Amino acid sequence: HHINVKIVDLDIDLFLRKDNIILEVNGKDLPISSLPYQHPTAKIQIRQNGEGLSVFAPSLGLHEVYFDIKICKVKVVDWMRG
Repeated sequence: HHINVKIVDLDIDLFLRKDNIILEVNGKDLPISSLPYQHPTAKIQIRQNGEGLSVFAPSLGLHEVYFDIKICKVKVVDWMRG
């Protein structure tokens, strides 16, 4: 499992390493303990969500990207559908 989200000036990688979720932002490890992460200028947030991590950027069309050990889900906002 590995997912990459490129949005604004962020390159977000979510992947598994030895059954642990690893988060990298622009190529640098971001410890889960430091979450939630809020982008300094854009409305982008990364936060822990149950057993996984979620990336939110609704004003940019991305309602949620959810990633955990078993599931990866991408939800777009209503105005992006179709």
